[in-house]
Amino acid sequence: VTISGGYPATRPPSTVLYSRRVRTSETAPDRPEIEPLDPSTKTFRWKQLPSCKGAIVGYQLNITARREYDSDFLEVEELRVSQSVTEYRLHPWRHGTNYTVTIQGLTAAGLGQASRWDFETIIS
Repeated sequence: VTISGGYPATRPPSTVLYSRRVRTSETAPDRPEIEPLDPSTKTFRWKQLPSCKGAIVGYQLNITARREYDSDFLEVEELRVSQSVTEYRLHPWRHGTNYTVTIQGLTAAGLGQASRWDFETIIS
């Protein structure tokens, strides 16, 4: 916070009258903005979160795969990636599978709100 002014009139307008550095507490980040899934590359992309609620230390992805025809679980995966990562390639890509992928930003205060992709792969 900096307050500048020229009062009284003998001071130039750029004179710093008061200055103090204040740091707010970190909170959980906002929901990441996601981009449409690119099925040709099997890649999820999201925009990097700003650090206005605290330093982004990473992202958490939760990937759930279920068989399309009976909804049985095939795989549940939870992984964390660094703050500089803004895409993830899904591998392996199973045909005839319903996928749910969520992504959350992470600060020292914890995980933020999740963004979500839901999609299904065709049976080949």
